[in-house]
Amino acid sequence: MSTNKYLIIIQANQQDMGKAMHGLLYGQDLHEAGMEVEVYFDGAGTQWPNEFSKPDHIINPLYKQVMKTGILKGGCGACAGFFDVEEEVQQAGLKLVGSETNSGHLNFSQFMKDGFVPIIL
Repeated sequence: MSTNKYLIIIQANQQDMGKAMHGLLYGQDLHEAGMEVEVYFDGAGTQWPNEFSKPDHIINPLYKQVMKTGILKGGCGACAGFFDVEEEVQQAGLKLVGSETNSGHLNFSQFMKDGFVPIIL
């Protein structure tokens, strides 16, 4: 089965900037290759949008490039709440997303039903 739909979930904690950065790079690469891509920040990864949106952060130029593509879809509302970064996620230009049936977390099963292949970093 071949697919051109990818779900990238960035869960990397603050010590794993490389994983978070690669989530952006992979998303951008797949998008530029004409594939459907959605990128979400989840778990400890919800702390990254605030960091990446800072003009002096080394990843800021990449974050802004990827943001322009429209593939950055949001951050998990429940996880952003746990890490107390809801406002920061929104100020970084992202929506808080989640399903009521999953206590405010991403509705992972729906992505699978919709044919997305998950990449979790």
